[in-house]
Amino acid sequence: MDNSLLFILEKGLEELNIFLHPSQKDQLIFFSNMIEKYNRLFNLTGFKTPDAILIDLIFDSLSFLKTNFPLKNINTAIDVGTGAGIPGIPLHILFPHIHFYYLDSNHKKMSFLKMVANQLNLNHSFFLCDRAEELGHNPLYRENFDLAIARALSNLSTNLELVTPFIKEMGKAVFFKGSSYQKEISLSSQSFSLLNCHLDSISSIPIPLSHRMNYFLFISKTASTPAIYPRRIGIPQKKPL
Repeated sequence: MDNSLLFILEKGLEELNIFLHPSQKDQLIFFSNMIEKYNRLFNLTGFKTPDAILIDLIFDSLSFLKTNFPLKNINTAIDVGTGAGIPGIPLHILFPHIHFYYLDSNHKKMSFLKMVANQLNLNHSFFLCDRAEELGHNPLYRENFDLAIARALSNLSTNLELVTPFIKEMGKAVFFKGSSYQKEISLSSQSFSLLNCHLDSISSIPIPLSHRMNYFLFISKTASTPAIYPRRIGIPQKKPL
């Protein structure tokens, strides 16, 4: 194992007040190295160095744990627009009991995630190469999840339309946002109303060894998503509700 990466990992985990089994640390570093190794082939991320991948992707994902959201009580989760497996894979490493679904329309990235999950022995991993606009209408997945998460997917209004159809009534959606989250909320009041959702809470968590903050928006759904949502491919992005 790369001792310098292990040092950074342990320093970040200390800041997050997270205590992991050595095997989980090994898995997180292995995943970081896999992203670096296959980045060019699969076009996974703009972060190129091992340190940047660990801080800006892995710690970014794990900062969610500081919100004290009860992941141990979650049975099914979907990571919408997962890309390189962020934030799903790091969270799944820590909570392997969850049946975790990874959704992305990019075939190369799905191939990468399948390889990663196999080598990390994340047995409850499922891979969906599709668009959220279409899969959100599939009865196998619509309103079937306890938790849906999305990071760097789109603006909040579009996030709500693409993601909340996957969660059960009274399920939770969590969006990782940057400092513009307040403006996004102010522009999304109609989306909340049309999609039968409301904003439960907001948590601001610093990302270890970084000058950035994550703002976590916790969304719940009070009634079933109207059948017309999500709209056709591309419409939620071009014409947010």
